[in-house]
Amino acid sequence: MPLSSPLIFIHYGPARYLRWTLEAARRTNPEKRIILLGDQSNRHFVQGVAEFFFFEEFATGKPLQEFERVFQVIQGERHRYTKEGGVEKWLQFVFRRWFLINEFLKKEQIDSFWTFDSDTLLLESLDNVENRFRHVEATTQCRGNCLNAWVGSQSLVERYVCCINELFNDSIYLEKQKKRLLYDVTLSFNEMDAFEEFCHREKIKTCRAAQPLEGEAFDDALAMGDGYEFIFQKGIVRNYMKRLWVSPQGKIYIKRADDQQMIRLLSCNMSWMPDFFWKRLFLLTTPRFKKDSTLLEDSKILREVDLTLPWLCRLKNPLSIFGKRYFTKRYI
Repeated sequence: MPLSSPLIFIHYGPARYLRWTLEAARRTNPEKRIILLGDQSNRHFVQGVAEFFFFEEFATGKPLQEFERVFQVIQGERHRYTKEGGVEKWLQFVFRRWFLINEFLKKEQIDSFWTFDSDTLLLESLDNVENRFRHVEATTQCRGNCLNAWVGSQSLVERYVCCINELFNDSIYLEKQKKRLLYDVTLSFNEMDAFEEFCHREKIKTCRAAQPLEGEAFDDALAMGDGYEFIFQKGIVRNYMKRLWVSPQGKIYIKRADDQQMIRLLSCNMSWMPDFFWKRLFLLTTPRFKKDSTLLEDSKILREVDLTLPWLCRLKNPLSIFGKRYFTKRYI
């Protein structure tokens, strides 16, 4: 295995936050190979910070051909998910991306690698923590339900995509999913369900990246409490998020609700976060001092992160008053 596994993001469609995602990844991992598998609409975000590949160049191979033949949308009647191109395109892509990644890994002769949702801000060097996960085949996020963060081998991805095809060819399994969604009407059958079944069938050894190790953890989502102190906040999609603290060195912390222990975050998943908060968190995590700090040193001088909306964002129609160019440059 290589000492430094590359970092791979995959994304379709334009998204302003990709700028912050890629810049944060490069800032915290200056020597790492960072890759975006994307399309023409997001190619410009990689300039000076990452390599770019069109993901459609890897839409090859018999596994993908089989997937596109058998794939079907399975969702509850009230499942709503606003994404570029609509919910059905998104549901296909969350599966399809793993077939594209698999072909990319084979072409580039990559074995172990890191991957995160494209709306993730990395806060620390991945090389410093990679050895913590060598005892498992991969790590998980999404409360343990999705393949994310560190992936130990290309062969694992190959087996995963083969299992996805097996599931879409398994009429009994699919019928169980459809019956489940008659009750869980706001949900869908997605790649997380497939990964859970894959792990069950093949006894895959994983660990949760959000489980603290040596006082540090990868965040599943700031918009989910998960046993940490949280705060109700207007202006964000779910109206609440974890409370955050920052040190002078730009380290971000969360506090466990039960024992009040401070946990240093290695990443922040920004799903459902407003645009202004991306810039705020990126700037807060820019260290004011170059000196490395210990968890103990940081815990003595933390300040809580201000989560309130900028006053301009509270106006009903700030664009009509100040203009879109001024507003987006200042707050987005």
